[in-house]
Amino acid sequence: MTTHSPARHSTSAVLHRLFWRLHFWSGLLTAPIVLLAALTGILYIFTPQIEALRHAELDRVAQIPAPLPPLPLDQQLAAARSAVPGLPVKAIVPAYTPGETSLVLFGEQKMRGMPKAAAANPATAPHPAHQHADQHASHLGGAPGAASAISSTEHHSAAKEITSYVDPGTATVQGNLPDAERFKNWSRKLHSSLLQGDGWRWLIELGASWMLVMMLTGFYLWWPRGRAGWRKALLPAASNGAGHSRASWRYWHSISSVLLALFTLTILLTGLTWSKYTGENFRALQNATGQATPKPPRDLTSLVTEGQQPLSAEQIYTLAKAQAPAIRLRMTPPNNASGVWRIENDDRSQPEKRFQLVLDAYSGQRLYYADWDQLPLLSKATAVGIPFHRGEFGWWNQALLLAIGCSAIFSVLSGYAMWWQRRRPASVSAPALHGSHVRALPWWLVVVAAVLAYCMPVFGISLLLMLLIEASVLLLRPKA
Repeated sequence: MTTHSPARHSTSAVLHRLFWRLHFWSGLLTAPIVLLAALTGILYIFTPQIEALRHAELDRVAQIPAPLPPLPLDQQLAAARSAVPGLPVKAIVPAYTPGETSLVLFGEQKMRGMPKAAAANPATAPHPAHQHADQHASHLGGAPGAASAISSTEHHSAAKEITSYVDPGTATVQGNLPDAERFKNWSRKLHSSLLQGDGWRWLIELGASWMLVMMLTGFYLWWPRGRAGWRKALLPAASNGAGHSRASWRYWHSISSVLLALFTLTILLTGLTWSKYTGENFRALQNATGQATPKPPRDLTSLVTEGQQPLSAEQIYTLAKAQAPAIRLRMTPPNNASGVWRIENDDRSQPEKRFQLVLDAYSGQRLYYADWDQLPLLSKATAVGIPFHRGEFGWWNQALLLAIGCSAIFSVLSGYAMWWQRRRPASVSAPALHGSHVRALPWWLVVVAAVLAYCMPVFGISLLLMLLIEASVLLLRPKA
């Protein structure tokens, strides 16, 4: 028979007391942010259905009586240029299935790896099924607003990024819409920064990092101990009169989170990979360990021969389709006479078909190619995890994310309910922590906290503030 030493019992009791207090304070203070993130996240994952209602006249062609065969891409491009004068073409997304419109995105190109000062606004995906940001980009899409034809050049300059929707069978422009007016873009900004701009992205990052801490500490507190532990943890509490209500709240608060723990952890980690500060550390780790997504060299150029004309967009499209997987393509045209065509998959819901292709603008020669097989393990994980986070794998993905969001909301509400039931008059009723508990903390816990604080800077700053407050309370508390 194995017996536990008093020291181990003491360490276990100290960890339970510390994690309980940490779980309590993090839940009490950051739960409103978690609630906002869950509600806005639920709204975001259903943007395909919402956009199908709001922007159907842009995204789908008129069925009269059936979609016509597509005209050459150059003809479609010319129609879009006429409708949106004064802005350069940033990318082209040819219609992939019958009934879709082709997209011509206007605005300044942003080359990956460019310094922020030299880069234009990030590209956004204006079509319900089109996600063309890289694996670390924030959620893509649009904001509410009726589809409208844009004719004012001044409005073009102010909008900076406009998408023209072209019927590929007739080369008729069905409408032009600033990317900011797509519902998906609006809901993405609502979820990532509460519509307050990049300067407020830290707020959601704060909530996500503390939710990670709440999840880990809560799992420790729930973990069954003793012979009857598993039965008590997995089965609802039997009615026992007074106190039964709080025991029921505790059971459902725990079990609803535990059952979805793995999926919730995936959502938190993938969300943090594209957050502002934690995301920068994640990308630095990828680069340092050789796990970054391979990228085409930035100095690739087309071989310019005197008198030779560049290939047409239709010719480039034909060459790209012959070399790329069967998937919707996003084509970035050359930005100067010696520039190259850059082609990649626009549909992120099929990560195994992810690829990057660079073609010479004059000869069509392949200058660079990388696909799923060239991705390192960590890049493959994010290539799958991020579309999962966005609900891009279909109805089952959306249903699972809805369950995760509802679980987070219930955890917040049930946590407040339990706190209110145990709260004493004129007291916050936080789990007590004394100096003896602090002195008994194991050294490895300090190391873990330091690593998490370094990896998640927003969490680290808030943790430091919390520790300063806790230290002040301990110092000022009258000695027994």
